[in-house]
Amino acid sequence: MHSPSSKVVGVLASFTLILGLNAVASALQWKDVAAELMSPACPGRTLANCTSGHADQWRKLIRQKIAQGETKQQIIQYFVTMRGEEILASPPKHGFALTVWLFPALIIINGSGLIIALTYRWTRKRTTRDVSNAEPIQQTTSSDPYRTRLQKELEDFSA
Repeated sequence: MHSPSSKVVGVLASFTLILGLNAVASALQWKDVAAELMSPACPGRTLANCTSGHADQWRKLIRQKIAQGETKQQIIQYFVTMRGEEILASPPKHGFALTVWLFPALIIINGSGLIIALTYRWTRKRTTRDVSNAEPIQQTTSSDPYRTRLQKELEDFSA
C-alpha cells in the first residue's frame, strides 16, 4: 500500500502543478488582452509587441486588472472607454465597422460572378459563330493592277 509520505508528496505535487498552471494561464491571459489592443506609442504594433515604456505601463495595468479578477472583455472595454475604438487591433463586428469585415467577401462574390458571366458570354459567342456558314469573299473589280493580276493568277492556278 501507499505510505503517508507518498500521499503528502502526491498532494504537494498536485498543489504545485495547479499553482504553476494558474500562473501560466494568467501570463497567457495578459498576452491575449495585449494582443487585441494597439499600442499608443508604436504605430502599427499591438500592445504585446511594442517595446516602449508607455506600452509597458499599459501591460502592467492589464496585469493589475487581471489580478483584481476582471475578465478579458472588461479590460478591453476599459481601454476602449479610455481611448476609443481605434485602440482595438481589429475593428468591432457591429455597426459601420462591420463593413470592414464584409467588404472582402462582397468583393470576392462580385468578382466571381463577373468572371462567370464574362466566361459564359465569351463561350456563347464562340459557339454561335459557325465558320462553315461564312459568306464567301466577293470578287470586285478594281482599278488596282496588282489585284487584277493576283485574281487572274489564282484562277489560272486553280484550273
